Amino acid sequence: MSSKGKIVAAVVALVAVGGAVAAVAFSVSRPAAEVEVATVATDDLAVTVTASGRIESDVRADVFPPTAGMLAEVRVTDGQAVEKGAVLAVMDTDALRVQVAGAEAGLAQAEAALKAVDDQAPGSAEVAAARGATDAAWAAYRSAQTAASSVGSQGPRASELAAAAEATRVSRSIYDQMVAAYELADAAYQAMPTPETERDRAGAAFSRDQAYASYLATKASEDRLRATNLAPQQAQADAAVQQAYAAYLGARAQQEQLEGLDLSPQRRAARAAVEQARETLAIAEDNLAKAELVAPIDGVVLFNPLGTPAADGSVPMASPGAGVAPQAAPFTVVQLDAVRFTADVDEVDVDLVETGMNATVRLDALPDRSLETTVTEIRPAATLTLTGGTVFPVYLRLEAVDAKLLIGMKGDVVIEVSRQSEAITIPIEALFDEADGSFAYVVEDGRLVRTPIEVGTITETSVEVLSGLRAGQEVALSSATEYEDGMAVRVR
Repeated sequence: MSSKGKIVAAVVALVAVGGAVAAVAFSVSRPAAEVEVATVATDDLAVTVTASGRIESDVRADVFPPTAGMLAEVRVTDGQAVEKGAVLAVMDTDALRVQVAGAEAGLAQAEAALKAVDDQAPGSAEVAAARGATDAAWAAYRSAQTAASSVGSQGPRASELAAAAEATRVSRSIYDQMVAAYELADAAYQAMPTPETERDRAGAAFSRDQAYASYLATKASEDRLRATNLAPQQAQADAAVQQAYAAYLGARAQQEQLEGLDLSPQRRAARAAVEQARETLAIAEDNLAKAELVAPIDGVVLFNPLGTPAADGSVPMASPGAGVAPQAAPFTVVQLDAVRFTADVDEVDVDLVETGMNATVRLDALPDRSLETTVTEIRPAATLTLTGGTVFPVYLRLEAVDAKLLIGMKGDVVIEVSRQSEAITIPIEALFDEADGSFAYVVEDGRLVRTPIEVGTITETSVEVLSGLRAGQEVALSSATEYEDGMAVRVR
């Protein structure tokens, strides 16, 4: 090697050694990164489903108009308490009466047309009797319909049930007091058996027995009210309607048989027109009879929008002159003492939810309250969100809540779908993933140790570690700093 080559080699060696020294010096002088850590814990790991929702009434009934028309009168205000059978609004009956008159005229015209056809052929008394039987059977069918529709108004009202329950509670309280008085008198007699203490004990026993008899009487009265079940009567009335209609069909079939199966096309058409006219009249009369919109249950009446908002943002509600249709209920009667939380659960989560699962509801209006509840029902029909997502309504009943819950309050629910007992867990911020698997950075002696782990259940906040970590170790949480195995750190 020439002298010049030796000089160049020496310079290169010096540069390399200088670079290595500088690197070591920089590594030593570089300050330890500040990290936030969490302790590996042994805990019960709950897998949850979260959804938003709102407060709704668990007992509600929509009130629909019988036909399209206008409201002539509205007798309630939005939010007013009403009893079952109270008139909420009255429809304009002029148009309904015109419909009835038109239907009556149509029926008369159809019957006249049928008579004109029948007059073309010789009649008989038997055929006339059969027609009379058909008309009588039709009248009986209409009467059975009226009787069936009136069964629902015969049951006890909520106010009567509440009064009976209060009477039972008071009589029970008196009985409990008499029992306590008897026990005191008996204790006094046992301590000092004298004629006076014996009389006191006998009097206390008599008062106790009287109070118990009174309690049994009031409780029996309440039980009789609560046992009132109109379902059998309603079923019997509905069966009577079906029987009456079957009798009408039978009478009409017998009439047609007497008149001959080979009826002329004109006669069949005329008969069909009469039947159609009768049905039209029945509908018109029924609509007129239902011109008063009544509350089907005790509760609070809520007004529903009757159309799209106007240009000024106002929403049309039930008022005199407002148009209504049978497709939309202008009123809904709800019971505020029976409410539920309706959660909109995403379609990807609803398969995890089952009735009976525990849940916690937090309302926006009550941020400091957690309402414990359970899943009571999962609706099988999906609905679409405003953003096009698919959700399923899930009902959670809220009972014995000492907070004021109002219809429409919004909030969120956390439903616990499963739980892992005594699981080794770390925060989800301590989980790192790369192509070769999952790992965590354990903090040991001021340095990070990259530790491979096997992951089990993952929730929104925690990760179950099946292997690789033990309880009590400290792991670094993710941050803006890029971690490396062996990196010097100090705990924040």
